[in-house]
Amino acid sequence: MGWVFRTARNRDGRAHALEERAQEVGPGSVPVLVAVEAGLEVALGTKLLDGWLSNRRQVLVPHTLNFRALAPDASALLVEVMAAAAQADGEVDPREAQQLPLALERVGAGEAEARRLEAALAEPQHLGQLLARVEEAGLATHAYAAALLAINRRARVNRAFLDYVARRLGLPAEVAGSLERRYRT
Repeated sequence: MGWVFRTARNRDGRAHALEERAQEVGPGSVPVLVAVEAGLEVALGTKLLDGWLSNRRQVLVPHTLNFRALAPDASALLVEVMAAAAQADGEVDPREAQQLPLALERVGAGEAEARRLEAALAEPQHLGQLLARVEEAGLATHAYAAALLAINRRARVNRAFLDYVARRLGLPAEVAGSLERRYRT
């Protein structure tokens, strides 16, 4: 932070006179300019650290689900998670069947993902094995976001499904809550 003060010090062309005056303080005492500068550095550093700590979850956790940026095997895995979420209550109702292609489109999925979704809905997978594959791929937050897009969270069984997925994937409550706010449907 010292470079900030050094570059801004002589903005008005009068810094030399101020520095000389600050140095005139009695012997053995800290010059006024140096003390003010040190206090400003501490205050600015504290503000920066506080801001970073309060927003670190936003920086550390990918909150954007974009199928165009994912590898094909990762997007296929997330489509399977969406299918499992849609089937969490035992059936895919007409509203969910209508919402799923729109949700895929919303996150940048293409025709291949739409076909994969139809196949995954026709042939459900074991949830435990599916979530294990998600963990191995390191796609926990992406999978939770995909599940959020696929179901109605207000239904009690769907809410229980989301809670199970979050716990099984080891997502902290703050991360799950942040994803739920971001992917409101």
